[in-house]
Amino acid sequence: MHARARSFFTVAAILLLLGPGGRASFAQQQPAPPVIGSIFPTQLVRGETNVLHVAIPRNNPVQSIEFMPAQGITVAKTAVRDLNQGSAWWEFTIDVAKDAAPGPRMFVLVTQNGRSDPASINVPDHIPAVSRLTVTAPATNQPMIDLQFTAADQGGTFGEKPYVWFLLSCGAGQPENGVIRGTFANGMIKASIPNPKTLKVRAGAPASGPHCSLDVRATDSSGVDSNTTTTMFDFKQS
Repeated sequence: MHARARSFFTVAAILLLLGPGGRASFAQQQPAPPVIGSIFPTQLVRGETNVLHVAIPRNNPVQSIEFMPAQGITVAKTAVRDLNQGSAWWEFTIDVAKDAAPGPRMFVLVTQNGRSDPASINVPDHIPAVSRLTVTAPATNQPMIDLQFTAADQGGTFGEKPYVWFLLSCGAGQPENGVIRGTFANGMIKASIPNPKTLKVRAGAPASGPHCSLDVRATDSSGVDSNTTTTMFDFKQS
């Protein structure tokens, strides 16, 4: 029997079983719970208000974020930014008490499509301090963006080449985030990050605006991240 004949016979048999006026119903598959793509930063600072960025597939409206254990952590605000690349960038403003217990914690996102797999985040016992971030205004065709910021680490040390994490947003389009090696000397960290306007290969559409916001943090030798320092800058016309 040909495949087309078998298909016709199967449908006809279903209609006969249902009887006159009967309808076949097929269960619709429910959307899968979201998978967390990226997290920035990977720690929450005690005694401060933190902004946690979490990327997940779009069309997964987040109803809440839950921490385990939850003591000392309060979620103050939730916002979302659609990256137009099949994913959404959720931002959670989180207050962490000064006496919150240090150490690793887990969190899940509760969405309309179910609960995400748990992800880990750390509440460190000491925090390196960074501030006074400055950027040398780059030309639009310049391959790298040079930056520097002050750094101090009571309770730890940065080492000569600390990791520098960055989040660069230049208007509409996908923000750039990543990590590079900087150089530390005389209380100052210097680094250079890629200019998104000159990248040849990338996953999503680059941010296209000339006015940019840059968030930077550094990691000390024990693996603890600093606070985040922020600045605004404009590209120069080449």
